[in-house]
Amino acid sequence: MSAVTDGIKDNKKVLLLALGLLVVSVFGLFLTNQSSFMDNTTLTPNKTSSKTYSQPQQVMEEGIDYKAILKTSLGDIEVDLFETETPQTVNSFLFLAQEKYFDNVIFHRVVQGFVIQAGDPTATGTGGPGYQIEDEITQRKYEPYTLGMANAGPNTNGSQFFITSGNILEQNLQALDGSYTIFGKVTKGFAVVDSIERVEVDSSDKPVNPVAIESIQIIEI
Repeated sequence: MSAVTDGIKDNKKVLLLALGLLVVSVFGLFLTNQSSFMDNTTLTPNKTSSKTYSQPQQVMEEGIDYKAILKTSLGDIEVDLFETETPQTVNSFLFLAQEKYFDNVIFHRVVQGFVIQAGDPTATGTGGPGYQIEDEITQRKYEPYTLGMANAGPNTNGSQFFITSGNILEQNLQALDGSYTIFGKVTKGFAVVDSIERVEVDSSDKPVNPVAIESIQIIEI
């Protein structure tokens, strides 16, 4: 009888040990997954700026020719800004760039043969700086590698902007004319625009592997 009792005790010890190891393994797996999740969140190049503003500060100065270099994860894109033609739009862009609003913001919408779009820290297509500015429609027409403002209707410009692709169809250019403010054009980095345009996207036109604007450098001439 004593031998049987000892055997039962031994079996209980083995069972408890096995259960203990199982709990430790599950807990370790949970911590591993949590660590991986946190790392991925840290590296995701969006949602970095939730700051909003009531209006842009006046940062643009008269008599200065402004250019901007968009330093992206695929290379630099230099644009000439049309500060004389669209002063309100350029001033807002300069203000947000100065505030580092665009830093680490991804191109959340890429459509081959049409545009690459960025400027939304939430990467949802609905984010903005907290204010809206009016359209500044000029006689200038859209062409390949044009810098334009995205909007949700007349006079709803915020922080989102796009660059037309190098092989955009004429009919698509005409569809943009008169509805979206043109405030600059690409002068260098055409191949970078083309590279971004060719990335793989999901069903929502969002790049599968994020392409980010790491920072924007403003050049004053």
